[in-house]
Amino acid sequence: MYEISVRVRFSDIGKNNKLRLYELPKYFQDSSIEHSESLEVGIPYLVPRNLAWLLTSWQIEIYRLPEYDEKLTIQTWPFDFKGAFGYRNYVMRAEDGTVLVKAYAIWLHTDIVEMKPVKTSEEEVERYGFEPKLDMEYLPRKIQLPNDMQEVERIKVQRHYADMYQHLNNALYVDIASDYIPEQKDVQQLRVDYRKQMKVGDIMVIKRGWEGNHCYVAFYDETDEMHVSTEFMLKE
Repeated sequence: MYEISVRVRFSDIGKNNKLRLYELPKYFQDSSIEHSESLEVGIPYLVPRNLAWLLTSWQIEIYRLPEYDEKLTIQTWPFDFKGAFGYRNYVMRAEDGTVLVKAYAIWLHTDIVEMKPVKTSEEEVERYGFEPKLDMEYLPRKIQLPNDMQEVERIKVQRHYADMYQHLNNALYVDIASDYIPEQKDVQQLRVDYRKQMKVGDIMVIKRGWEGNHCYVAFYDETDEMHVSTEFMLKE
């Protein structure tokens, strides 16, 4: 298990004094990167080999969002590797040890030149090791969208949205999608399914649909191909 300590800063919160939703995947993906760096299989190891770990999905269970100036511990560990896929858990704890958030992500070991999956090497697997799977419900990666998804907006991917690979940053899908859920509602579960990244210059066609207390926001291109889908389960 790898741990990082963070403090909820002013720039991390929204107007309700609570951590913005998209900071959760940011905190978690940064803890993954730091874990890799600590094992010397991070960015300096991957880049010369044209490799990267790309996210394919998030499932995030929220018991309570932390508030401004709270001290937190983020814990992460891999619990399985299968071919090119890496399966990882995350826990966010309050200063007293209380679990605030649990999460599960699937990462894909990828040749970023050929954009093809690459089996994780034995060296990397040995360095990471395994720990027991977190006790939580594991939902399918694929999000079943409602049939009546309606277009709500079109946005061009600007350079300031981009990560080092010139794709829209993974966490920003959550940030953008959260604009289309009721502001007064709390989110108790968040899922993201990454199918195909949006690149700088692309036009994102954003669609939204509802089923009960589940709000779905998905990102399409101008040919109507779905790239990323999100699901927010709202508290009643």
